[in-house]
Amino acid sequence: MGEAYFNTDIKIGEKPFVENPNQAWYAVQTGYRCEQRVSSDLVMKGFRTYLPLLREVHQWTDRRKLVEVPAFSGYLFLHYEPSLRNRVNVLETSGIVRFLGGNHAPCPISDVEIDAVRRTLGSSVPCDRCDALTPGTLVKVTRGPLAGVQGRLARIKNNLRLIVTISVFSQAISAELNLSDVEAVQDRLRTNHDEQSNRGCPASMRRECGTHTFSPEMFP
Repeated sequence: MGEAYFNTDIKIGEKPFVENPNQAWYAVQTGYRCEQRVSSDLVMKGFRTYLPLLREVHQWTDRRKLVEVPAFSGYLFLHYEPSLRNRVNVLETSGIVRFLGGNHAPCPISDVEIDAVRRTLGSSVPCDRCDALTPGTLVKVTRGPLAGVQGRLARIKNNLRLIVTISVFSQAISAELNLSDVEAVQDRLRTNHDEQSNRGCPASMRRECGTHTFSPEMFP
């Protein structure tokens, strides 16, 4: 089972988050097992973060325990206006490795993708971490707790799964589905996201900022 967590707590002395049309979601890479600490530090600086969490059973020699782990290991999401001052402020945060898309031109993530992850993890559908697969048929769930969520179909160990990906890095989450609960949809998500990403990236980087195509040296 998964759980989506938005770190939006406002503490005394902090400014409330104000929606800004120039703001968008971006992904940042963190150090090993630094995701929650980095998220808290960014919030203390006035940024809005989103750290998707999964619940997993971990086995020790003497006990089993249900623990929360990041759905995308080594990454979290940041909603902010990508000014030079803000980028420097983020990159100066201890535990931040880089922005996805390149430190000089981070690429935005569509609200559609963030909402799909949030709804999937917040549902009662069992979720697991998995590698992002070669894109298959884009589908929309038509009924059940995930109705309206879009993703791509894949078969993992003979089970039908809905793959929900974040386009700027090669990780994904998957949820179990019945074939009768989905329908194929026109692939507008990729087109819309490509257009949005290209507007925010210089022409020399547009190939890397597309929905699924990145240079290996930028995104290992």
